[in-house]
Amino acid sequence: MRERVAAAVDSPAMPPEAAQQKDNLCGAFWAARIIREFGIASWDGSLIDEDLIALKSATVLPDSGPEGALPPGAVSLTSYRYVLPIAPIKASGTAPGPLAQAIESATSGALRCVPVRGEWTAERVARLVQRARAIGGARLIANLRTGRFWGSHPPLTALIDELAGRPAPDPAPDWDVGHYVELAGLITGEGGALVHVHDTYPSLGWDGHHMQPPRAVAAALLRGDGREGGVLVVVPAGRAAEVESLVGALDLDIGIWDNGVGS
Repeated sequence: MRERVAAAVDSPAMPPEAAQQKDNLCGAFWAARIIREFGIASWDGSLIDEDLIALKSATVLPDSGPEGALPPGAVSLTSYRYVLPIAPIKASGTAPGPLAQAIESATSGALRCVPVRGEWTAERVARLVQRARAIGGARLIANLRTGRFWGSHPPLTALIDELAGRPAPDPAPDWDVGHYVELAGLITGEGGALVHVHDTYPSLGWDGHHMQPPRAVAAALLRGDGREGGVLVVVPAGRAAEVESLVGALDLDIGIWDNGVGS
């Protein structure tokens, strides 16, 4: 394993929220945003951003360029503030365990991460998103495979048909990588539902927001590439027990999944 050198010092002023993640920092991007939106701006005297969380989460950068690792319309951003380790692309990324630990440590335990794994189905995805989001302050960071998603710019008729419960062709995916996104809500119709996915790339969907059928999200979490996916439910510590009870009711498991980082 080699190291990529990046040089910078913490700025004394709070930087603006980034519109796009830096290359390979998707998990750290969401963790930093959620922590800051919870009202915590610094950790041990350093400003909280995707770079700091990547450092604390032991994010591993790939030893190859961004070809194939970026969705259409995205630009490569590699102005990392810290030295991060480098490994072959198959072992690179951010493991969910260290990411969860970083979130809890940065908030001194004010936020808890409940890791959810298991046999994902469309029904379980829809119920988890709908019911967990109803728990005050809960945020859902999903670690999944984008190649199982719908394309992020589907025809309007496809969305209408999905909500109505009518069969329609699945739009081809934009790209195919391991990725972290936020599951921001559930939209229901007379015969179906759509999961509101908030992404780290504004070029996807509508300024980073796109809609996915629960079955596509379930397939993305199952991955089908020999790795596991899962969801970190980030919640105020006093409400973690509610999330754990919900996970049990959905017949899912509480535990860290293996997304292949470091293996």
